[in-house]
Amino acid sequence: MKTSARRPGHRRIRIVRNLRVMVAAPARSPRCQADAHRVAARLTDLPRVTPLPPMTQPVLTVPPGAADLALGADADVLYVCAHSYPGPQPEGFLDTDLTTLSSPLTAKALILDTCWGAAPAVRRTLAALRPDHLPPLALLASPHSVPFDHHVLAGPLLEALLTGPRTGQWPQRLTAAKATALATNELAAHTRRDWARWRIYAISGTRPTP
Repeated sequence: MKTSARRPGHRRIRIVRNLRVMVAAPARSPRCQADAHRVAARLTDLPRVTPLPPMTQPVLTVPPGAADLALGADADVLYVCAHSYPGPQPEGFLDTDLTTLSSPLTAKALILDTCWGAAPAVRRTLAALRPDHLPPLALLASPHSVPFDHHVLAGPLLEALLTGPRTGQWPQRLTAAKATALATNELAAHTRRDWARWRIYAISGTRPTP
């Protein structure tokens, strides 16, 4: 009869899986696509990281009305560079009406490089998309408008997040990655920007599990 006892000296092999990361931008914004491509280019050679989509298409270009293509992707980390409707109660995301989004949001971390990305309406929508049995989504976004030049934070932050420790809750990991990025020489020239606009949220899901 077989037993589960391990032989003396036998060690269990721990498999470290690659983190899957997706970069997305709206089809109607060449400027956002250019910024997203700059970020995606920094991720290609990171160890234990699998960029999505394939390297032949490093940035997912999202047509109007199709934000589910990004939010519903099978990725660990999503980075979205986009515009949003003005005002503290945006009605759309990636040129898509918030009320039409339906794909389950299973990513562990979401970085929204857009104005009003952490507005209450957006956070409620993200919670409604996230299955309730999953750990809280780690969201980095601004509840206010943000200047275009704030995109320079994204590359160093993603590098710190994807190459940093792989233990702990994702909101804490995202917080640590932001602190690491802001301490780099690369961002030393951008100290006058208001990085406090970018906040980390832990969003518990409310979508019933089938």
